[in-house]
Amino acid sequence: MVSERSWISKETSFLALSHNAYAVRVESDGYMHPTRFSLSDERVFTTHPLYRAMARTSASICLRFTALSDGSILLKRVSQSLLPKPGQQVLDLASLYGKPLDLFETIDLEIDGGEMLFLPLQTKLISFKSGQAIALHLPLHHQMTVRIEGQVAPVPKYGNTLLCLGDSIIQGVGIHHPSQSLCTQLSALLHREVVNQGLSGTLLNPDLVQPWTGGSPVRTILMHFGTNDWMIRPSLEAVKDQLCRVLDRISDLYQDCPVVVLTPLWRSDAGQRRQAGTFSELTEAITSTAQSFAQVQVIDGRTVSLRESFDDGFLHPNQEAVTHLAAALALQLA
Repeated sequence: MVSERSWISKETSFLALSHNAYAVRVESDGYMHPTRFSLSDERVFTTHPLYRAMARTSASICLRFTALSDGSILLKRVSQSLLPKPGQQVLDLASLYGKPLDLFETIDLEIDGGEMLFLPLQTKLISFKSGQAIALHLPLHHQMTVRIEGQVAPVPKYGNTLLCLGDSIIQGVGIHHPSQSLCTQLSALLHREVVNQGLSGTLLNPDLVQPWTGGSPVRTILMHFGTNDWMIRPSLEAVKDQLCRVLDRISDLYQDCPVVVLTPLWRSDAGQRRQAGTFSELTEAITSTAQSFAQVQVIDGRTVSLRESFDDGFLHPNQEAVTHLAAALALQLA
């Protein structure tokens, strides 16, 4: 431990360490909260406590620095209630997903480019030595705040950003080590900042597309929605209408920015018919609607899925399937 404490206490300083982040907030106790959304207008995320809790996680954010002195990373896990407030609708996850979500995960630490260490979420302090190169991957589904004690130098970030919008598959449900998430793998493959704005349980919603005020400019947008819409929307027309609203919102905020729409991946009940038609009809509707926008490219999610490699045997791809998906997407996004 260094004899004289030196805390990273400003958002701008901590943001330099926070790869794949939108912004950093200082909490009341002085700990830092790296974010992947702008939380200045949180009404977007308050329709259900699950959305609010998941929006406050640091999914796919990695702290990267070189230690200039001995020091420590202090971690604090933030417990958030998933109980709805009065007047809020109860979200029946068992009905939506078919089974309870398995949100087990670790905190992933890499020192000097060596073997990844998978640390339990209960970890409160990580010590480092002067000269070490540190990469700390924050959890995908659980909120943690961070404080750094010691002198550190940030690792330079990539010069442009891939913005990923979507549901639980983008956020990383089914992945139990954050260093293996889709957005993290895409960042390594593409040498870009990749901001993960996936949100578990969400549907197509133009309000989730936010103005970009982050660091490096957004050069490409990847979006994956539809599987939850298929479960809930009353018709295919409703799905297409919401998709048009989302793409119109993207066009307004990110003029001429290329958009890649990944259609829903395989799911075990894909042979069923719902109010929004069959799963194949859903894919066809999303494809035809998206292709009517000039800046949009469509990738059929079923062609890049490993159907035998789903974490829950139902909906969420596991690490093997996500690695396969990342490699396929990187070829299209390069």
